Amino acid sequence: MRFLVDQNLPVGLLDVLERLGHEALHVKRLGLSTASDHHIWRMAVSLGAVIVSKDSDFISFAARGAASAALVRLRVGNCANAALYDAVRRAWADVVARLEEGEAVVEVRILPEIN
Repeated sequence: MRFLVDQNLPVGLLDVLERLGHEALHVKRLGLSTASDHHIWRMAVSLGAVIVSKDSDFISFAARGAASAALVRLRVGNCANAALYDAVRRAWADVVARLEEGEAVVEVRILPEIN
């Protein structure tokens, strides 16, 4: 599966997704750092990619059935990248299964660890 990672997530997430067996692109590396959400959505459609973002604005595109892209919304607060990557690794098999079942929006809550 191909994923397009939004600007609000670290480029390092690409390595995590690739190690899980997926193709991953980051909007920053595509020169889309300042692109509108609509432009990023259209790019995901053209690439056949699922958007991965913390941004809730993409939900409206998915809810309208705008073209054929899907969204994985990571609901994370402020956390270290290592904690984010670990949480993604734990959740990703379920995320992919839900996308393959046709869900247009898959939300993943990543709760910060309390020490």
